[in-house]
Amino acid sequence: MKRDEYMDGAGWEQERSDIIPTDLWVNDRDHNRRIAWWREARFGLFVHWGPYSMLGGMWKGERVDANYAEHIQLRGKIPVAEYAEAAAGMNPEAFDAHEWVLLAKRSGAKYLIVTAKHHDGFAMYDSKVCDYSITRHANFPKDPIKELAEACRAEGIRLGIYYSHAMDWHHPDSQGNTLDYPGNIGAWDQLEDWIDDQDKRERFERYLHEKALPQVEELLTDYGPIGLMWFDCGHKISDEHAVWFHDRVRRLQPDCLINKRLRDDRFADYGNPHDNQLRFHPVQQDWESIHTLNDSWGFRYGDDHWKSPEELIDQLLRVAAANGNLVLNVGPLGNGAIDETSRSLLETVGSFLERNGEAIYGTSGSPIGTPQWGYCTWKPEGNSLYLLVRDWPQDGYLILPGLASGVQYARAIGAKAKEDRLAIRQIGPWDWQIDVRSVPQDAYATVLELKLSGEQLESNGTPRFISSMPNTFWAYDGVIEGEGLRCDNGKRGHDGVTGWTAPNAAVRWAFRSEEEGPVHCRIIVTLSASADQAGGRFELSLDEQKLACTVYDTGGDGCWGEYEIGRLTIRRAGIHHLEVRGISLASDALMNLRKVTLLPVKRSEDS
Repeated sequence: MKRDEYMDGAGWEQERSDIIPTDLWVNDRDHNRRIAWWREARFGLFVHWGPYSMLGGMWKGERVDANYAEHIQLRGKIPVAEYAEAAAGMNPEAFDAHEWVLLAKRSGAKYLIVTAKHHDGFAMYDSKVCDYSITRHANFPKDPIKELAEACRAEGIRLGIYYSHAMDWHHPDSQGNTLDYPGNIGAWDQLEDWIDDQDKRERFERYLHEKALPQVEELLTDYGPIGLMWFDCGHKISDEHAVWFHDRVRRLQPDCLINKRLRDDRFADYGNPHDNQLRFHPVQQDWESIHTLNDSWGFRYGDDHWKSPEELIDQLLRVAAANGNLVLNVGPLGNGAIDETSRSLLETVGSFLERNGEAIYGTSGSPIGTPQWGYCTWKPEGNSLYLLVRDWPQDGYLILPGLASGVQYARAIGAKAKEDRLAIRQIGPWDWQIDVRSVPQDAYATVLELKLSGEQLESNGTPRFISSMPNTFWAYDGVIEGEGLRCDNGKRGHDGVTGWTAPNAAVRWAFRSEEEGPVHCRIIVTLSASADQAGGRFELSLDEQKLACTVYDTGGDGCWGEYEIGRLTIRRAGIHHLEVRGISLASDALMNLRKVTLLPVKRSEDS
């Protein structure tokens, strides 16, 4: 497992323990009441800000090799005394709590999560527990968390607190800092490596009782209502330790939510997959996807690998359609200012939500799967299905697949008059055709509302092939067969399947077509492979038709290449089966597979 994945710890499954009180194992009857606001919110803003923001990934004039700037003390091997000396110079004269909260509001976020203490151990609030804080160590005259709490209350934004409970590189008994404290638990040591070491466990628990638990109590006592406590690296503490934190949150603020990274889902109100995960398989009903605007969480000089507005809005739609919340992160400069690129990106998301928030806020996930043209969300109480159309139909007729329920009307978001309702007709038992020729297209996604009739929604989640557009089958959504083959971590460059070490392993999809006549398709495969994997062989089949293919060097793991490998035909209406199966390996693995695209051939291309 890569080090940054280990740090976020989201994919780790923990051993079960008898130490957990029985009431933690059952559904909390207060859970639905406690989490109602969060389900309504659907979108939040994260802020990573601390002494690392001043350094911006640089130490003594050199760039530190770290994925995330907030890890500079660890990855740069900076002695605790030198890091503390730098932290003492933090003077965020440009910090304006109200401006931050107003930016969150303009972005459309309904909650704001702020780092009160990250792994470096520096408190970004006026902690009485420890002098290593912005007010006492750096002598800054304001308490940022207090000012943010007041601004959030004034603007109707829920305040969330990030607190690194498992790691603290400043405390001599915590985890992560073996440079200054060689006997400590290491940053990448797994729980089972030290939990039975009496000295390490006793010293770690001293840190918990001296600092972490008292600081959590401060944050839940002195700053008014806290919407959620966002813990991190919960795979590095035991069940018993998790109970200590869980019980304090429940005792001090019973309505405060707890994220999965306290320990695991047994202690949590909602789940967290990996950071920056483009593809995912949510395992909790309530879950949250967190993303940076560029690469790092904390500010880093030269980090210009910005995600585009299209990418951010697409991720918002994808997460909402899977019944999750999206949280975007901004990393202010050390002086508290937020850069113009971050502002512009967030305000673009906010502008989209201002136009289309009806289809995001308070919605549930898609009841009909993922259509080829985009995404769906659903408001059961209003009997409204929202179509989030990313790929516009060229002929002006949108095929809505998988819905047998009756439809009262269809309209574009913003259209209120009855005369603006769109012509819609049912085509077969599960599909509808909507005339969208009159609908103005949004730059990012055009949103339609279908008001359904009847109380029971009848749906069919089998993907439908649509002959008027490209049809994409993501490996992440396929059925995987074969030892070793698995979904990768879902991040950029890794949002496919990997571990193709068994030659005959396969990825399969089923889909339906309602086309009575044959449809010829160009077949495009997106894969990544290194030079030593080049020459491996695989077979792509559509029903009984087969194409044999050779793996090419794309530049290595994470470098996707697209290859048109031939043409196949969907010969009739009905259920069809698509498969990619290995034949032979040129090295220890065949390739990574991202997707297969069936691109219908126009009649003019056929002739």
